Amino acid sequence: MPPRQLLLLAGLVVLTAAAVWWLTRGEDRPTFEGERALQLIEQQVAFGPRAPGSEGHAAQLRWMEAELRALADAVNRQPFTWTDAHDSSRVWVGTNVVASFNLNPPGGQRVILAAHWDTRPFADQDPDTTKRAQPVLGANDGASGVAVLMELARLLREHPPEVGVDLVFFDLEDLGDDLGPNPDTTAPANPFAIGSQKFVEMNPTYRPVWGILLDMVCDRDLRIPQEGFSRVNAPALVERVWAAADRVGAAAFLDEPGGAVYDDHVALLRAGIPMVDLIHHPFPATWHTAGDVPAACSAASLQQVGDVLVELVYNDESG
Repeated sequence: MPPRQLLLLAGLVVLTAAAVWWLTRGEDRPTFEGERALQLIEQQVAFGPRAPGSEGHAAQLRWMEAELRALADAVNRQPFTWTDAHDSSRVWVGTNVVASFNLNPPGGQRVILAAHWDTRPFADQDPDTTKRAQPVLGANDGASGVAVLMELARLLREHPPEVGVDLVFFDLEDLGDDLGPNPDTTAPANPFAIGSQKFVEMNPTYRPVWGILLDMVCDRDLRIPQEGFSRVNAPALVERVWAAADRVGAAAFLDEPGGAVYDDHVALLRAGIPMVDLIHHPFPATWHTAGDVPAACSAASLQQVGDVLVELVYNDESG
């Protein structure tokens, strides 16, 4: 065969192989459904407020466990307690839930995708002072991150990933005291993100290669800048996440620095685990108010976040 024909044949083989690769890649990538995630928000809110100790909190835990046991390879409860800083006779009972997929991945590599599932016991930021003692329904601040993870659990079941994936649902994130801009550091205070700190203490040898935290990801005008603690402590992962967002066209991921937010990722960063917090910032108007309801949420916003996670878990080739 003449050299020119050999070159053409070789080129055809390369193009065919590339086409097969792209087709296979598309088949391997599952489709996240933002509308399903929005329905999962509504389902959680139907339980009522999910503040620790409430009926809604107990119902949410039962529902999460039942759904996850039907999907994951393993589901574990990790209960813990917290003694209230203002009243030592009051002990809060929390439960972190871990749902694991692909228990024995090649090389043993695992990633963590997390969100908090509790809601704030009081709407202390509501503009209507008569509502500030009411518990928050937490459609965005609580249910949205859980909804994305629960929809992702379905995909992980139907399309087993090559990497091990742990979905971690933190409790007692939103129990903290809002101390304002000039806090009295000598006064007793309940911290935020209690569940993640307990998780790190209870799992001292747990070392996923990277992790993502979701918090308030359903607002109709979603904006996710690069959160401050994430940028400083996990810059390579931030770059990786935003590159994935660019590939899937997730416009809510803004290529700009955001404020430093003390959230559930901080405890894991302190433990040496690269972790990025995907959080709406500045906080939306519904934050810690009675207005944190499903009507303020958007399936399109959830779609963007879900698409980025799917890209990271299934198609990211950056290591």
